[in-house]
Amino acid sequence: MYAADKDIALSTQDDWVPIREISRVTGVNTVTLRAWERRYGLLVPRRTEKGHRLYSRDDISRVQEIQRWLVRGLAIGKVKALLANTEREYELPPIDSVWLTLVAQFHTALGNFQRHSLERLIEETFALYPTEMLADYVVQPVLQTLQGDEPGKAAQRAFFTAVLQEYLVAGQQRLRQSAQHAGVVLVSVGANENPLLLHTLNYSLLVHQYQAECLGYLEWCDIQICTEALSAKILVIIGYENLNAGGLKLQLDVWRERSGIPVIVAGNLAQVFNALATDPGSGVLTCENHQQVLAAIKQLLKADQKG
Repeated sequence: MYAADKDIALSTQDDWVPIREISRVTGVNTVTLRAWERRYGLLVPRRTEKGHRLYSRDDISRVQEIQRWLVRGLAIGKVKALLANTEREYELPPIDSVWLTLVAQFHTALGNFQRHSLERLIEETFALYPTEMLADYVVQPVLQTLQGDEPGKAAQRAFFTAVLQEYLVAGQQRLRQSAQHAGVVLVSVGANENPLLLHTLNYSLLVHQYQAECLGYLEWCDIQICTEALSAKILVIIGYENLNAGGLKLQLDVWRERSGIPVIVAGNLAQVFNALATDPGSGVLTCENHQQVLAAIKQLLKADQKG
């Protein structure tokens, strides 16, 4: 049961669900769902006598359709008009990618090194768009363009990492209170790996109500200890820097012999392990971005429940 109030308990029996349930099913943060309702009128939930929001199955389908348009780059402010167009499947409007616009806005904020502007932009975007989409279409592109030896890039990258990581860590405690699904451990096997994408994935998993633990860089012996101690169901290894692919493959072979916990290899590392993904018995799935990681976790847990 998602709430103690009797009026919610009774309503959910009639196919109406509270906001935490629609968030669990769709993976959209409750903060984002409220913002879509208040600012854009995209959702109109009914209310219980105590003022709690309740959503129908149609609302869930609507949120999922909104997500599909966001993936295509449609700005959230333009979604309502498009959904109201009953002939939208036949006359699709031109779409200017909101992701490119957001990347440009982040570069402007970073170029000025103004913490307040950057914090406001982070709060605004993470309130309106799903975290995994922001990770794939905004955070990763920003980090990628800040690579290299050009003067100022390293400073902007460090500033971006510090401010965004601060925001993500601050929100994790609140999200962790709702976590109820199987545990997922996130690690990096590169000592010099930027921690930001790992923390962004951890935040996204907590939004989806997984009991995620972001442990950063660990040696393989410590990874084994942590996954067992935390009763993890899935291990996610994320990496974007150049690593010894052969050595990592060897470690994964040893892991498969010693542990029954499936592994997801994410980021640039995924390209190295595409061959393993074709082997159903390998226990390794490869994902190039955060959205694929979330889909893979759902797939693995669904298979585990059936087994």
